[in-house]
Amino acid sequence: MSNIPADATHWDSGDWIDWHRQPVPGPAPCSAPSEDPRARLYTLHMRMLQCARAYFEMTGLHLPIYDGIARLQAAIAFDLPTTDPVLGESDLDPAQIIALPPHVGHEIVTVDLSIPFSSLIVVRIKDDFTSDARMLPRWRLPDRTEGTVEVSWRGMPKAR
Repeated sequence: MSNIPADATHWDSGDWIDWHRQPVPGPAPCSAPSEDPRARLYTLHMRMLQCARAYFEMTGLHLPIYDGIARLQAAIAFDLPTTDPVLGESDLDPAQIIALPPHVGHEIVTVDLSIPFSSLIVVRIKDDFTSDARMLPRWRLPDRTEGTVEVSWRGMPKAR
């Protein structure tokens, strides 16, 4: 009689493993060298870029996390809160953040003018999985409250 447990995972070679019996460590918090919220934000941003890159290199597919990466890049670049303010609680509506993911083949975004916002932030995630953000005040876009307008990355002012 064999001493292999009935619930063990068997390989084709006849060997078995019991990895599923080992305790799974809990989720690791986003750790940074300090407890500074901005440092933790930067660490999370870098880890998300690394995960997106690793997944793409392994599978050739993109993870659906570019909007999250764009929100973090905007928060870091322009000192924005990471949560959405409630509309009507302040004089300014939130920024509209649009991601330009890697490998899209263009640098033009379509902006929905029916959404209230005080500024447009476009975050470009390059093919090497680095990111950069640019901001454009709402008043520099057409004075309409409906329809869309296309904005080129190159036409936006560079962040200082």
